[in-house]
Amino acid sequence: MSLEFLPGSTLGILGDGVTSRTLAQSAHNMGYNVAAYSTNPDAPVLAEADYRFVEQGNQLTEFESFMALSSMVTYTSSWLPANMITELQSARLPQGTELLELTDDHALGRAFSEAQSFNILPYATVSSLDEVSHAAAELGYPVVVKPIFKHKHHDDTVILRGDWDLGLVAPMIDGGTLIVETWLDDAQEFAMTAVRGVNGEIKTYPLRQTMVAQQHLRRAWTVGDIADDLMTVMLGVTERVGDVLQYIGAYNVAFFYSATGNLYVRDIAAGIPPTATLYDATTNVSVAEQHLRAITGQALTDVLMSQAAVYMPFTADQIDALSRHWSIQSNWKFSFYQNDMMLPQAGHVLACGSSANQLFNQLHVAGVWEFEE
Repeated sequence: MSLEFLPGSTLGILGDGVTSRTLAQSAHNMGYNVAAYSTNPDAPVLAEADYRFVEQGNQLTEFESFMALSSMVTYTSSWLPANMITELQSARLPQGTELLELTDDHALGRAFSEAQSFNILPYATVSSLDEVSHAAAELGYPVVVKPIFKHKHHDDTVILRGDWDLGLVAPMIDGGTLIVETWLDDAQEFAMTAVRGVNGEIKTYPLRQTMVAQQHLRRAWTVGDIADDLMTVMLGVTERVGDVLQYIGAYNVAFFYSATGNLYVRDIAAGIPPTATLYDATTNVSVAEQHLRAITGQALTDVLMSQAAVYMPFTADQIDALSRHWSIQSNWKFSFYQNDMMLPQAGHVLACGSSANQLFNQLHVAGVWEFEE
């Protein structure tokens, strides 16, 4: 199968995150024109686009113009409005929409994982405070309660450690569906990004570990030694997701690894997550470039790891402390977003070296970020 999408054609990009801007830059490097669509005039991708479409209302008028101009469409964000997903059915969209729908809906994503016999945390869907109480008692505290749709803000997520916390859920009860899920304390989080080509080949990126720090910003770093059987399971799950869905392009599978040695699939997401920026400094081909190679019918590049790295997001409040290292740290790569839409994240640092542990020691003494003792 050939997509026959050659340089000079116009690629339409959807997604308001920084990875969409990176994708637009890579598309230009490959010789494509870029059309970008957003409902926010400050979306980073618009600054890199040749053609800009900004929707003012809810009629999708600009979206229709965007679709008409774009010879092919792709997305990096996993959370698009339902009416937009419906319109995408008629687009030349190699990624398709199935994984997009699974990504945003906790219930659909977990049903898919159960159908594939992936190990997931016990959960229940609820819609009232009484149902939350019953589900929490059945699952056993602690539990996490969150909206069923992931595009809801992360501040709507609460952790319940006993009946006394049930009042925290009351503001979330609005007639919609919630999900109650077992919460793991002290679990490690891992993520694997893969790109599947039009002919079915899959190239996986090195495993990374992630964690949420201040202001819900997620850090990531390369993983050193890890048990072979654990890596085999994560690779198998990641490849199976792409094959079963016949997905083309970049996608991400996240895992929980409990203190008792159990591995769970935490999340499956379409597109390019921000923490995949880690591979800009650690591998010979970025995820954005590999994604473009996949959707445009090019042969995929073998992924080779060259060094360890740590991806550290920073806020505007940390810029002064960060500036003290501007002329000191030869192994830090600074990226400033200069876009208020991305706040509280003002940018990120990629610290590169031979060992993630050594890099964390360097970052710890730098005095920019807070670390748990």
